[in-house]
Amino acid sequence: MVSSEMKVLFIMNPNAGRSNADKTILAIHNRAIVDPFDFKFVYTRGEDDDERINTQLEAYQPDRVVACGGDGTLQLVARNLVGKNIPLGILPTGSANGLATAMSIPSDPEEALDVILKRKKIKPTDMLKFNDEHWCIHLSDIGTNALLVKSYHEAGDKGMIGYAKHLMASINQSELMNYKVKTAEGTVEKSGFMVAFANAHKYGTGVQISEGSVSDGRFEISNVQKIDLESAIKAGLTALNVFIDKDMFSDVISCEAAEIEIDRKVHWQVDGEYLGEIDRLKIEVIPSAIQLLV
Repeated sequence: MVSSEMKVLFIMNPNAGRSNADKTILAIHNRAIVDPFDFKFVYTRGEDDDERINTQLEAYQPDRVVACGGDGTLQLVARNLVGKNIPLGILPTGSANGLATAMSIPSDPEEALDVILKRKKIKPTDMLKFNDEHWCIHLSDIGTNALLVKSYHEAGDKGMIGYAKHLMASINQSELMNYKVKTAEGTVEKSGFMVAFANAHKYGTGVQISEGSVSDGRFEISNVQKIDLESAIKAGLTALNVFIDKDMFSDVISCEAAEIEIDRKVHWQVDGEYLGEIDRLKIEVIPSAIQLLV
């Protein structure tokens, strides 16, 4: 039974899969009738979102906060909860719901609401920070997938067809990059077409990146030495991620902090958001940054 005094703040991305968002809003209203609780919505708009979320956190004083969207929305909400000890729930409505999939959060809004409202299990969850500025909750990468994210969003495409349209071009345009990875264990030199920096242990499709965990105080650097278009197509297309097979992520470094130096400017994305071209990155893990409802 949910307490009628429970206050839940839903941060909703209205553009994250329009039909999914509508279905989720309806499910929340219906649940509040059957199993009463107090709730409020904040809709993201791409500007001043951090300020507006913090204003509502202070004014509404919610017992739980819920990110309604994909990984980008989840990261937005999570970075505003760091150090606040307010449980964070996920209602996955995005095209790519990577962390929700990795954490086995139900995609059905009714089932996801059960996790948010009724479950008591809270998992301390790490976050990554890049260049002392950019937060990451699920996954960042440089190279092929980042170029794909850039092309996908610039074209304004949606769903699988839009993704497929840019996949071949992104793979064909990708060039091998040489880079150095400096960690507490030393410095190594590597070459690859794509490098993933993973907080979670798998992509949204379920393809395994590593044996890591979101709660181990570490993250994984996965070097992709080869991208085979034929294998990528056979593996199936899932929005905003290039997945091939389990061997794609066999070259892995696990660490708490790292510095990356690349031989040229390369494309970079974080949690599905394209952030431009970079030739160096400083990465650190922030242990138990948020409290996730699972």
